[in-house]
Amino acid sequence: MYSPWWLYKEQHAGKFDFARGYHIEFSTGRKMPQAGFSSGLEWLTGGSFGRQFKEDVRRYYGSTLSFGGRGEMIPNDDCFCDLDPIVKDKWGLPVLRFHWKWSPHELRQVAHQQQTFKAIIEAMGGRVRTEPAKDPLTVIRLGGDVKHEVGGAIMGSDPLRSVANRWSQTWDVKNLFFCDGAPFCSNADKNPTLTIMALAWRTADYIMEEMRKGNV
Repeated sequence: MYSPWWLYKEQHAGKFDFARGYHIEFSTGRKMPQAGFSSGLEWLTGGSFGRQFKEDVRRYYGSTLSFGGRGEMIPNDDCFCDLDPIVKDKWGLPVLRFHWKWSPHELRQVAHQQQTFKAIIEAMGGRVRTEPAKDPLTVIRLGGDVKHEVGGAIMGSDPLRSVANRWSQTWDVKNLFFCDGAPFCSNADKNPTLTIMALAWRTADYIMEEMRKGNV
């Protein structure tokens, strides 16, 4: 289940200490039991065992929710790539080296997510199993873990501040186009696949027209 960002007005009014929004993904239900599905229920059952534990498992099965937050990551000065001064590929060319770091923006966003999850659970009369972490760095997932990476060769109107133009065509190599997530200017909280497909289609149409004109 999915809940989109809903606090646009509050954010526009400057009530938050982070710039962009996030969505909530949560799951529950009485799915087909799998091996280990009763693991962790002791926090609800009070340490029961034997027949009582089996009865407790039947009682609580399907009564839990899990929450996940997906937020937009915006560019920061600690995220960039350059040429490695030491490592080279098999042709002797320097390989690309990536630098990456969460900013306070994402960490504050995670803190807000956790407080929101807690408020939702308590509003429904539930019990919070995992309290919000004091340090968001201990709960935010590692970079690359969700595998929705975009950016790195952003599009723009200024060759000095972007890698590609509005058609995902590189400024320096006219017959080189990006048809993936590289031209994205930020990593939105939504899955990027449909946007990548739309941009690729748009780029393909542009390439065909430029070929007819003899420009590519």
